[in-house]
Amino acid sequence: MSSHEFTLILDRAPDEDGHDALFEAGCDDAVVEIRNGIALLDFTRESPTLAHALVTAIQNAEQAGFRVEGVQTDDLVPLRTIADRLGRTYESVRLLATARRGPGGFPPPASTGGWALYSWSQVADWSTRHLDARQSVDAFEIEIAATDHIIRARNMLRDNTERAELSQLLIA
Repeated sequence: MSSHEFTLILDRAPDEDGHDALFEAGCDDAVVEIRNGIALLDFTRESPTLAHALVTAIQNAEQAGFRVEGVQTDDLVPLRTIADRLGRTYESVRLLATARRGPGGFPPPASTGGWALYSWSQVADWSTRHLDARQSVDAFEIEIAATDHIIRARNMLRDNTERAELSQLLIA
């Protein structure tokens, strides 16, 4: 078994009973932290795989009566952060993102409007394949980012009968 470290984002801070409920539900390998008013569960979980550790931790926290809002990740980033991580100028990355330079196919932003955010996992994969950049995202970061996106999508679709059919995409 391997040790996996990650942080879940909870819907609220636990009170004394909540701490007990988390412990009793199997989160005895986690520490509760409140950062900027956000309740976090910092895990160090022994498990055969990271995926198993994440799934069981989420299940345990939800058994204790909490809603898991996401997994803490640095996956969504602006172009300036991408430029820093790739060791390129902002203008170079902006031109790649707008297909004015490079091979095209730069991952689309995950948000639109005045402040676009990109998935670092997708950009790093693209840059490894198209720019001969060194692999800068490992499997751990990809699984954490994917889990965060799945949880957030699941929460958006939960308790809404009009969107229930969309939740099947999470299983496919």
